[in-house]
Formats: sequence, C-alpha cells, structure tokens
Amino acid sequence: MTLNELKAAYGRRWSISASLGGGWYAVRREDLSLKSLQRGLSHVRCGQTLEELAGCLAAEKRIEEQWWTAGVLEGPGSAASGPPKQARRRE
Repeated sequence: MTLNELKAAYGRRWSISASLGGGWYAVRREDLSLKSLQRGLSHVRCGQTLEELAGCLAAEKRIEEQWWTAGVLEGPGSAASGPPKQARRRE
C-alpha cells in the first residue's frame, strides 16, 4: 500500500501523515461526539506501517458502517438508530 492509495481510500475523512518518530498517523477531519467515542470510534489512529494504519482505518469504517446498517434495519428513533451525522457514511 502506498501513501497515495491510503489517501485515496481514506483521505476524505482522515488527514494522514508520517510520524516524526517513525510510523504513520491519521487524524479525523471532523470532530466526533461523545456518543461516537463511547461506541468505539477514535480521533486518531496510528500504525508502524501504511498497511497497519490502513487496517486501523478499515476498522473505524466497519464500526461506522455497522451503525449505519443497524440504524437502517431498526428504524429511526430506536436505541441503535445509528451514528451521529458526522460519523455516517456519505453517499
């Protein structure tokens, strides 16, 4: 995986950079709500390699998609009505 590939896949939501001490990190471009954090999303993800960071960002995406799917399946107003607006997948 190259930096350009990683940015193409996740750069819309994450700012991706090399770490001064080695490795890579990604910072969300938008704030998360407390509820998003409680459900497992992160502001920052790190990896020793681009591949490791890609795995971390893929995990974040899976959490967001699970919320989105749960919200669609259970309907509005349910306890699992999905993530806050900023964490939902944009079409």
